[in-house]
Amino acid sequence: MKNNNKIWFKRKRYGWGWVPVTWQGWLVIVVEILFLLSLSKILLEDVPQNTYQGEVGIFLAIVFLSVLILIFTSHRKGPKPKWRWGKKKSDNPKLDY
Repeated sequence: MKNNNKIWFKRKRYGWGWVPVTWQGWLVIVVEILFLLSLSKILLEDVPQNTYQGEVGIFLAIVFLSVLILIFTSHRKGPKPKWRWGKKKSDNPKLDY
């Protein structure tokens, strides 16, 4: 992460990953959720039951790619993730939630 960029995500207090802390970070999360919901509606809405052969594979591939894009965005607009379990005195309040 470059020092001149404002971070959109901070490291989670428990586990590995990020938490959105600005409106831009929350917008990324909302867009991701809306994209996945609309994708599932578009791809799987008119498919008769028990005939989800190719549609499910396409759906899962797109979900996988969109999650990778979300991880890339979080990594680019946040600190490097690390495993954390609770608050410590050594935590940086600018980077750690």
